[in-house]
Amino acid sequence: MNTLRVFFLLFAAALPLCAQEANSGSIPDAILRPQRGEEARYPQDTVIGELGPGEAPADAYRAARNVLNAFLRNNRESSLLAAAGPIALGEIFSGIGAVNPEKFRIGGGRIMPDGSASFLFRFLGREKGVSGELYLRREASAEDAPPGPWRFDDALLDEIHDTQVRREVYRFDFTPYERFY
Repeated sequence: MNTLRVFFLLFAAALPLCAQEANSGSIPDAILRPQRGEEARYPQDTVIGELGPGEAPADAYRAARNVLNAFLRNNRESSLLAAAGPIALGEIFSGIGAVNPEKFRIGGGRIMPDGSASFLFRFLGREKGVSGELYLRREASAEDAPPGPWRFDDALLDEIHDTQVRREVYRFDFTPYERFY
């Protein structure tokens, strides 16, 4: 009877430890979640680098996300785009529309020496994608007033690229005299 009681107590003590490990999966919680006082971790994109706000302020990051959402939804009437010229906007909308985007990613922002904010971005479609850099500028305000909101200033687009991985068939047709060094 005592051995049964000892076995039961050992089993009851080990059960919470097993349950804790089972919930965390193969990656410990300490790696998945930032610790107290530690910055949030953002994933990296192979084209534009680290995702997230980067060095830019939080309000600039929100404005950049809103601008990119306007481009994604083809919303030419967005108030954030009001300061841009119609010709420049037309080129940007046509460049992004050519990839038929389904989603976008925004990379780490930075503050430029002139006070504007810059963000790398990438629009992803089913078969094509386009990357670029987005520039935001604060609206002018009176000297004693707080700084104005961020507005779209410009965007530069790279060339459109295929998102599909092309796999070329490679034949292993080596002559018996070839060597690998």
